[in-house]
Amino acid sequence: MKKLPLFSILILAFAFQNATAQLDKLAVKFNTGMSFSKPGDDLGEVADKGKAMQLFASLEASYHVNYTKNTKFGIKGAAVLGQDWANFLAADRSTELKVAVTSAKLRVYPLSYDGHIEDGLEQLLPGDLPLMVQIPVYIGIYSVFNSLHFDYGVGSGKILETDYAGIGFQDETVKRTMKYFGWGFQPQIFQSDSEKWSCNAVFDFGKYSWKNAGGGTSSFKSNHVGFGVQYNF
Repeated sequence: MKKLPLFSILILAFAFQNATAQLDKLAVKFNTGMSFSKPGDDLGEVADKGKAMQLFASLEASYHVNYTKNTKFGIKGAAVLGQDWANFLAADRSTELKVAVTSAKLRVYPLSYDGHIEDGLEQLLPGDLPLMVQIPVYIGIYSVFNSLHFDYGVGSGKILETDYAGIGFQDETVKRTMKYFGWGFQPQIFQSDSEKWSCNAVFDFGKYSWKNAGGGTSSFKSNHVGFGVQYNF
């Protein structure tokens, strides 16, 4: 077996060291909780809310980039794989719609901090404010910091229409490619001293939309309330 030249070994060692040094910018997060959905557009004309609460789950991989070399503040981009469920009833209560959507989304956090959240907050919070002003300002900054995000993606949706009123309706299933746009807040509620582990709340607001076979547009809002766990490499 041929031995690698010394120059090649040095290049590989440098590449490995550089990649390892950047791992601290990488994080993975798992979110879950309850989803609350409401039909809209063409779907909203023939269906109403069904079972109010459904599960959701998502897995996110994110990467932080500093605005400049002299700061830990920056922007964070993420890829998110998710699973949503929704439930609606026909307007006449004859049938039930069971919706399952597997989605892939791009997510952007415009104000991210690569470090302990308290250190970042100290640099953002204004001083010498009256207490009654300081409290809402603190809440506002905390809600946005490492939290505010915007999503855009696509989903593969399966819509099952099944009997609800016992009229003998035969199940029908359609599949639709859906577009998704959303935004939300995922404020951090815990961070370990090592900065490796953190927990967050989830308050997300989004909308799935798709083209019907007849050319119209259907949609439903999908709002999430839950919690998440994140590991920072």
